Amino acid sequence: MQIRVYDEGAARDCLFVLGWGNRCRHRNVQWLIDTLATAYRVHAVELPTHITDYRREWVEPVREYAADLDAFDLLGHSAGGLTAAHLDIDGIGNRVYLSPWWDSDFPVPGPVLDAIASLPITKPFIPVDTLDDDAIGDLATAQQLADAPSSVSPAFLRTVLRAQRALPPARDTAAAVCSLTDSVVDPRAVGARLPADRIRLYDGGHELFSSTGREATVETVIDTLQHGPDAL
Repeated sequence: MQIRVYDEGAARDCLFVLGWGNRCRHRNVQWLIDTLATAYRVHAVELPTHITDYRREWVEPVREYAADLDAFDLLGHSAGGLTAAHLDIDGIGNRVYLSPWWDSDFPVPGPVLDAIASLPITKPFIPVDTLDDDAIGDLATAQQLADAPSSVSPAFLRTVLRAQRALPPARDTAAAVCSLTDSVVDPRAVGARLPADRIRLYDGGHELFSSTGREATVETVIDTLQHGPDAL
């Protein structure tokens, strides 16, 4: 796990947990970080891609880092939203989840998926074919697409399913921003966990920051981070 700090002199901290395969060097990720940095000291977390234990490799390292922050607001995108939803430590203020990976619309029945995930294999070999520019967003760059994971292992599927099924109740300070046309994660899981007045919809792909409509929505994201779900 890599964490980069962007400090332009803001008084408050934002812990931003990036999504699966997102990197700070990606132009669209950097755009969002630069925008956040107008209001926050941004701590951007790059999650490891191929894991076998979500608690040990995603949640606990983020928790250990966040424990050294006095007070901060929490932003999580996709797998970062899954990770952030498991964080429960002193100091967390408002929470905003961007297209959180709280469930997946896999094209196989649940029992079949569970059977695949039960295989004792840690090497990625199951192809991922949903991370193209149509799914991610119309501003997705060639570098983003090249860096996107192309396969997963049964062990990865197993731990992600466990993370999704073990999600704690949503906090009162939580809000989400997502697209109903998301083909990477299942937006129905957002509606199942949060009331409609704590959800803001946008038109675009899985990544708000890689979609044309980002300018119209990013200020709402920052306002909600600063002031809570009432800002929606």
